[in-house]
Amino acid sequence: MQVENLPPPSGLGVASNSPDPIGAEVLGPPDLKVSDEAAREAYERGGEAGMRDVADEENPYPERSVLAKAYEHGYLDGQKVQR
Repeated sequence: MQVENLPPPSGLGVASNSPDPIGAEVLGPPDLKVSDEAAREAYERGGEAGMRDVADEENPYPERSVLAKAYEHGYLDGQKVQR
């Protein structure tokens, strides 16, 4: 029995070598090596920034990382508490 190696269906996160006409990037897998403690601290740090409503305060964590997402969620929740 012979089996063909078929290409994977599109949209499964497989990067292609073709140019991207709309400028969208293929995201890699999330960084799952983050401890719950670190994520909690990032969330709290974002919450404090959100309560101060400091718009120009940059997210101190690497872009698209689990900690950056935790910070962003904390920031948004902090803004809600402030109102």
